[in-house]
Order: sequence, then C-alpha cells, then structure tokens
Amino acid sequence: MDDQPNPLILPRQEHSLSRSFIDPDALKILYRLHHHGFRAYLVGGCVRDLLLGKTPKDFDVATDAHPQQIRELFRNSRLIGRRFRLAHVFFKNNKFIEVSTFRRRSEFEEEGEKDHPHADNTFGTPSEDAFRRDITINGIFYNIADFSLIDYVGGLEDLRRKIVRCIGDPEEKFISDPVRMIRVIRHAARTGFTIEEKTYRSLIGHVEKLRLCSPARVREEFLRELREGSLEESMKMMLASGMLFSLFPSFSQPFAEARQNEYFIKIITAIDDLSSSGKVPSEEFCLALFLLPGLGFYCPPDGFPPGRRGQALFQQKVKEWVTEIMNPLQFPRQAKEAVNHLLGSQRIFREFLPEQKLPWRFRRKPYFSQALHLFEIEARARGDGPAGVSWPTGERTPLRKRRKKSHRGPGSGLFFKG
Repeated sequence: MDDQPNPLILPRQEHSLSRSFIDPDALKILYRLHHHGFRAYLVGGCVRDLLLGKTPKDFDVATDAHPQQIRELFRNSRLIGRRFRLAHVFFKNNKFIEVSTFRRRSEFEEEGEKDHPHADNTFGTPSEDAFRRDITINGIFYNIADFSLIDYVGGLEDLRRKIVRCIGDPEEKFISDPVRMIRVIRHAARTGFTIEEKTYRSLIGHVEKLRLCSPARVREEFLRELREGSLEESMKMMLASGMLFSLFPSFSQPFAEARQNEYFIKIITAIDDLSSSGKVPSEEFCLALFLLPGLGFYCPPDGFPPGRRGQALFQQKVKEWVTEIMNPLQFPRQAKEAVNHLLGSQRIFREFLPEQKLPWRFRRKPYFSQALHLFEIEARARGDGPAGVSWPTGERTPLRKRRKKSHRGPGSGLFFKG
C-alpha cells in the first residue's frame, strides 16, 4: 500500500455506487485483473457519473499490471500509445474499454521529458495516478476487491459541495498543460457545478496559453465541447472567461456587444436540443452552426449583388473567412469544405424564400437538408421564423421530367408555415 498520502476510503455500505450499474464488460476486466493478483480500479469520469446517478458514456480501468501483462491476460486487447503504453480491450460491435497502468504524470507532461528512454519510468502508484489527474471529482477510484471508494484528492467532498477544483496547484497544472482549462470548463458545464475560485482565477490568468498548445489537441478538446450535450453552459463560460477569444481570436469583434452574445447562445443551444432528442449532429454541422453567428458580421449576405454573380462572390468570401478562422486549429480540408458548403448556402435561402422557389439544382445537393436546418435555426434566433418548413405532398415527378420544368413550377416550392 502507499505510505503517503492516506486516502479517504468509503466501504460499500457508505456509498451509492452499485455493480449493477457498471458495464458488464468492464466488470469482467476488473475481476480478471483482481483474480490474477493485480489491483483493479474503476477510474475517472465513470465513477463521478455513477455517483451522480448518471449513465457513463464509457468506462476506464486502472491497474498496477504493466501493459504487456495486460496484453497477456486479454487476448482481445491491443496496446496503443508511443510513450505511455496502454491497452484497449475489445468486445462486440467495435466496443473497447481502456485499461491503463497507474502512472506518475500526465502523458503530455511526459512528452517533454527527453531523458526517459523507456515508458516504464512513468509508471506510478495509485496515489501518484490520482494526483496527476485534472480535477478532484475525476480522481475517485472504485476498488473491485472490496467495492470501496478510494479518494486521495478530496473528490468526494467536492462532489458533495458541487465544486470543480484542480488537483494540486492550478497555476502549475495550467502552465504544464493549458488544455486542462478546456476540461475544467467542460466538466463544470456538464455537471452544473461551480468552478472553485482559485481554479477560476488561474484559468482566467492563463487562458491565452492555449495558443501555445498543439493545435490537434486543442481541436479535439473543442470538438468534444460541441458534441457532448452541454454546449450552452460551456459557451457561456468560455465567453465570460475569454477562452473563446483565445481559441478563435477573430470572434472578439462580432461578440463585443451583449446582444450579439445572446444571439450566439440562442443559436448554439440547437446543438444541445439535437443531442437531448437522441439525434447526433455531424461534426461539420456543429462547426457550421458554431460559426453561423459570425457569418452576418464578416460576410453579410445582403452585402452582395443579386443573382449568380453575387452568390459566387459571397461563397468566395465565406471560404476565405472559414479558412482564416479554422486554420489555426488545423481542421482537416474535408471539414472546412463541408462548412463552406453549409454556410455558403445561407444566402440562397435568403434570396429565394419565401416568395420565390428554391432552384431544383440546389435542392439536390447532398448537404441541402443540413443547410436548410441551419437557415431555420438562425431565422428562429432572429425572431422572424420559420416555425417549420412545409414540403408539397403527392407523387414525385421522375427526375428526367423534373429537369425540364422551371424551378417556379408546381411542386418545387419551399415555404414557411403560416
């Protein structure tokens, strides 16, 4: 056992976490490790979510077994990672559970150490593994040996008080890995907890350091913010702390007014609404919706001449703006092109609706339905509709005949409801 520090240990009868709520495959891994003489803990966000009465999205396991020992115990596993090796244990339908060896430091702190020739040097004890984590409520362990909770970092108390607090000194944490600041925001938004004062002051003081991080890491963390169902609260915190402007500097101008901030929040809640309804919006749709409030500031659709020439100029302006704002985080070309199509389509809706009919060629585009959804969301945020879209009913005309019809012909229109 670890000598220092002494953890708070809650026996099974003193906490609410039941094995009946743990993924059966995760239980299989925990039991096999335990039966072969290794420590086996459920760790991270899954323990936090179970204690909050939520269903975890995934389950992670930590153990004192080394990666090769894990590999030998589980034939259905694969070792991944360059510097710090961990295992993915696979099950049906491409499902996997991550199993890692207790370690001393964050994997991103280890990347900067050139004098460690082997990943073995980073292995640690359970207490070291707890203290290298980001926030206290994610540092609670569930021990399969006796079903107890092990808390080295004060996570159980912070869970009770509904506080998001850095483990250790937040200054050191954020300087060594600024990406932790995005995670603090995300967990506060997801749980509805308050960020502890010292942690928040440090976050505001170091938020500009996000620009020094790997663009790929920042991009992935930001995309998690977009997809995980608590975007409204997350964006409010990012606006208040200045984090949004550190990630996207050109946003500082359109969001200088409080009214524009309210408009932004109205639009961005659509992603949460889709997630809560069980629909999973595409990454490109989320990005386009996120950028939509800035479209009218940088590329006002009404500022271009009518017709095809105006549309071509508008699309070129949109492309330049999207490239400028997405390039710092190195979004892939495919994502930028998809966002260009979705945002570049918005002027077409404004020009043709509601009196005129949308061109049939435009309605055949593979991104049309998503572009239309964007248009509806923005219209509702502006307060001028639409409440919905009404398509003509009846038998469809064959495609060959439809091409011969004028785009003003019957059955080709798209209208707002009442």
